[in-house]
Amino acid sequence: MTGFGRGEVTTNGTTVTTEIRSVNNRFCEVSLKLPQQIQNLENEVREFIQRNVSRGKLHVMIRVDEPVESTARMHFDREAAQQYLSMLEELRYMMRIEEPITLDHVISNPNIFKLTDDQLERVERLRPLILSSVDRAIAELKKMRTQEGSHLMDDFQKRLDTIDETVQTIASHAKERVPEARLKLQERIATLLDSESFDKERLELEIAIMADKLDITEELVRLSSHTRFFREAMQNDESVGRKLNFLIQEMHREINTIGSKASHAGISHHVVQLKETLEIIREQVQNIE
Repeated sequence: MTGFGRGEVTTNGTTVTTEIRSVNNRFCEVSLKLPQQIQNLENEVREFIQRNVSRGKLHVMIRVDEPVESTARMHFDREAAQQYLSMLEELRYMMRIEEPITLDHVISNPNIFKLTDDQLERVERLRPLILSSVDRAIAELKKMRTQEGSHLMDDFQKRLDTIDETVQTIASHAKERVPEARLKLQERIATLLDSESFDKERLELEIAIMADKLDITEELVRLSSHTRFFREAMQNDESVGRKLNFLIQEMHREINTIGSKASHAGISHHVVQLKETLEIIREQVQNIE
């Protein structure tokens, strides 16, 4: 589900700002952009976000503004840089790559620049500010998502109404099929009775098969039941995305069964409408937590 959240925390002249942008995604994918001096908090921040957000592709940017005297300093690990350069040269030779190794290749390794002990203490001081800022941004994101979710639920209600109305129409068509089916069955019985090889068991089997093909009552009842459960689930404040997705699968199964049993043009037409409506709901449900 799409959304945006911004959280800002200020303490003793230090301000941490977090911005989160979310686009639709079935799973939770987090893309983080952190200042270099707090890169070692990346995993902790990522896990914190994933504990609080279950779906969406999230683009997260964190900015730290501090007084000049608090600005972090980093030291250059000469030995690590030399080892990394040697490895790159060896790899370049082995892969027969003509492009020369540049400074950009070397400094892309985060282990070359390390924090001093004082800087590590500074990161520990920033940690609660960062997590608090992220938490506020998540709260704002969820607020916007809730508003979007409310609009989605209104749309679902209308489409579920359409499904319920279509189910009633199909039920009416199913009653119209009875005289037609009775006539066909009488013709089959007459054919069997005229046959020299009349088989009573075959007659009973024909009747049973015809009765099974005619009866879609159970499927219609279950389909209506699923739409009711769907409405109830939407009223739940907890994460319901997976439950709604399961109900859609069950509804799709019932609709397919109705379609396979229907030998009636009117019913077949409405089955297609049901599938189209359900597919729209299914696509939107993928964005719900």
